[in-house]
Amino acid sequence: MIHLVTWLPLPYQRTVCQTLSDAYGAAFVAWFAERTHEDFPYKSDPQNSFIHHYLSEVGYWEFFKQLKSDPDAVVILSGWSSPMTNKSLLVTTLLRIPIFIWADHPHPRQRSPVSAFVRRFYLRLLALSASGFLACGTPTVEHLVSLGIKRSDIVNFPYWVELPSEWSLPKRCADEDAARRPLRLLAVGRHVPVKQFEVAIRAVALANEKAGKKLAELILVGDGPQRASLEALAHSLPSNASTSFRGWLEITEVYRELKEADALVITSRFEAYAVVVLDAMAAGRPVLASAGVTAALDRDEGTGAIRFHPIGDVECLADQIALVASDDESLSRASLASRATAENWPPSRAVTFLDQVLSKVKQGRTLLKAKQHRSSRLRGTAKIAEELELMEKSAVAGGGLS
Repeated sequence: MIHLVTWLPLPYQRTVCQTLSDAYGAAFVAWFAERTHEDFPYKSDPQNSFIHHYLSEVGYWEFFKQLKSDPDAVVILSGWSSPMTNKSLLVTTLLRIPIFIWADHPHPRQRSPVSAFVRRFYLRLLALSASGFLACGTPTVEHLVSLGIKRSDIVNFPYWVELPSEWSLPKRCADEDAARRPLRLLAVGRHVPVKQFEVAIRAVALANEKAGKKLAELILVGDGPQRASLEALAHSLPSNASTSFRGWLEITEVYRELKEADALVITSRFEAYAVVVLDAMAAGRPVLASAGVTAALDRDEGTGAIRFHPIGDVECLADQIALVASDDESLSRASLASRATAENWPPSRAVTFLDQVLSKVKQGRTLLKAKQHRSSRLRGTAKIAEELELMEKSAVAGGGLS
């Protein structure tokens, strides 16, 4: 059985869990460290239709027992630096169960020579105990290689989001009335220093000041310790600056905001892997990102769907905002390109990637054989149902069943 261990049942984690459950059936189970957390105060309890447990409720002893009783257990551990990580590593080491570390991009902070040596030594020990690594995007793959982890031990496995079947271009691309309104920019995230939302607020104000009119407006979604100071900054800027604060929103409300927006702006000093970039592209919205956003770097195909500005560069971002606001045709092309990139990364692709991971260990190869057998059986059942339906239609056409 595949045992995916991760922190919270966040929307993108539920997406990949459901996808893997659909593919592997009862051979997949998710273990969430917690049901909720104050940093993600979703009001509704997630309705998961896949097998799952909450470690904070059932305990790690239950995790240990289930792994011990599973002869084909393979563990996918999301993250590598938390109490959940340490306990999971201890359990899998004791039981000699293959474990793959699913990691987003480590923070590229400056470290002392001693700290850097200790960290590199730890990662190499981790590489010896792990069966391999799943890296969130190509930049993370390269970073892990630079830390001394073998490239052959790493599989690119980014985060995954739902790809809505229905989407549309920004309203201003097809509606003359909408085109006369300010460019609507959306920023999403916790109000903490690393997000640098003040860069977006100042850039919108500067673009408006240079244009001599309200060229763009910023919608800020989220909450956190910096909210009061960000609101004070927005109020202190000239009146033609336009920033409104929505506070914390449920994921369906964020999707609605994306639909109403013309583009996403993300100004973080560093983002390990910003899922909102994937959500925006799935909605067909271009992204104005800082050079510190790993997800944007990973998804950039040079099509204009993503535009980068140097970290903290208000003037460059203001110029980009002015350019997008003045050229609806360019915005339309960027929107189409953004959606096209998203369509290259449907959640179903996660199964192909994970098959590659499982093939590296004996237990995984057993799971792959069972998955193949299950798929053949389902195809056979579907074929029988199709033949029965054709027979019934033929009998009806011939005068009814006797």
